[in-house]
Amino acid sequence: MERRQFLAAIGVAAAASAATDVFAESAEAKVANGLYVLLEAKPGKEEEVAEFLRQGKELVEAEPGTIAWFGIRLGPTTFAIFDAFPDEAGRQAHLTGKVAAALMAKAPDLLAAPPKIQKADVLASKLPG
Repeated sequence: MERRQFLAAIGVAAAASAATDVFAESAEAKVANGLYVLLEAKPGKEEEVAEFLRQGKELVEAEPGTIAWFGIRLGPTTFAIFDAFPDEAGRQAHLTGKVAAALMAKAPDLLAAPPKIQKADVLASKLPG
């Protein structure tokens, strides 16, 4: 194995180990708060809403206070987001973060009605880890 390949392999192993450590730490965190956001796509905008949710995942990954995030399709035109947070501060950080800003900016073009955002108290949860 060349030195460059060896160093690359070590880098990949170190990155995987760090990612596992971060995931284990977040999986151990208590989930206390959530958000449920109902989205109804405008006719003809369904795939754009689906793609928006797929791309939103990247933004959420940068939010340490967001323990879990799901972009969900409930039907042909109905979508939802469910998020989980350890505390109210995490939830508020998410509500004022990049995903929320992007959603509100795109809502008039993509959605038939404003997003219906509901705060939730998480009573029980199971996370991997």
